[in-house]
Amino acid sequence: MTTVANPSTNEATICGVLVHSRPENMDVVSERLTRLPGVEIHGNSDDGRLVVTVEGEDQGLTGDTVMQIQNVEGVVSASLVYHFSGEIEDTEEEVSQ
Repeated sequence: MTTVANPSTNEATICGVLVHSRPENMDVVSERLTRLPGVEIHGNSDDGRLVVTVEGEDQGLTGDTVMQIQNVEGVVSASLVYHFSGEIEDTEEEVSQ
């Protein structure tokens, strides 16, 4: 996944969301979620939980997308579990330990 950053400021917003759906609706809910801008699904469980990220260059629009997740038909609940907003460092740099 490539992080979406504002090219003029190199800033991005990344949100991690835990989404609950009924297990029998998870495939349909997953398809509906991926229609939202900046949404990607990273995993799911048999009990209907989905691990979702929302990324964008504008904090307001990204926040709106997070709020829209709660209104997607079939979503029982959506909880924001991670939020980052700021400058994205150059990912080409070597990571030292």
